[in-house]
Amino acid sequence: MSKIYGGNAKLVQTKFGEIWKVSQSRKDLEGLLQYLNDNDAEWVNLDIKEKPQIVEGKPTHYLQVWQKEAVQVANKPTEKRIVQNDDLPF
Repeated sequence: MSKIYGGNAKLVQTKFGEIWKVSQSRKDLEGLLQYLNDNDAEWVNLDIKEKPQIVEGKPTHYLQVWQKEAVQVANKPTEKRIVQNDDLPF
């Protein structure tokens, strides 16, 4: 699974506390939209990760799509469980 990036971020101190400044280019957004389309998804989750080399005045972090690792069970059929209990309150 290849990594998908979605912009840059910088943590900024304000008089109201810390806030994240996030920047995304058209290319970043198109990549995220492509990810959504390819995975038939409605949401994308992004991790904010610190860059290995910090440059003064530049973004200090980058955004990466959080991709859940696929879990494959060794050819076990899915078992359907049906509860048959007339004592259920609904």
